[in-house]
Amino acid sequence: MYRKIVFLLCFCVLLGACAFKTSRKQQEISSFPAKVQNFAYASSVFKVDLEENLGQNSNLLLLIDYDAQNDFYTIKIVGAFASVLLKAKYDLNTFTYDYKPAFLENKQAEELFEQTVKVLLGQDYLNKFKCSLNKCELVLGGEMFKNKYIFSAYNQEGFAGNIFCSYRRGLIKFNLNLLKIKLYRA
Repeated sequence: MYRKIVFLLCFCVLLGACAFKTSRKQQEISSFPAKVQNFAYASSVFKVDLEENLGQNSNLLLLIDYDAQNDFYTIKIVGAFASVLLKAKYDLNTFTYDYKPAFLENKQAEELFEQTVKVLLGQDYLNKFKCSLNKCELVLGGEMFKNKYIFSAYNQEGFAGNIFCSYRRGLIKFNLNLLKIKLYRA
């Protein structure tokens, strides 16, 4: 029993140290000129900030791990206490779910998840971005169901530190804040 308590305390201290380290890295992200660059061929970690009515301060992480040897991505959404809420593989054509939670049984939620991953990793949308000095914007869908992605707060390597997502004309809104990225090839 005491071993479990000690393990949990050590785990909490480790998570706190990681949070301190990532907050220092977030200060390095500033307003470099915006350019269209996705997160393909990289492993990245995003903090997911949900809108108030979706569960603000839910402490979700989006983990995208690139397997360079087999050329596919492993995608996880992790909740509190490192609980895996979703686990999928993506090979730039199809999604294969190892663990698909109940909320993805809703086709709109599944569409939102898959479209967001395709915007982050795929090449299909690169020519549809409209960029200004500090941000790039991507609008998908028709007039009735417009989805918008705004990439801003670019770092020195050209990756967006903040990605605002608005789905179905603002029905669902969330931010993806880049915490860490590791490139495998340019």
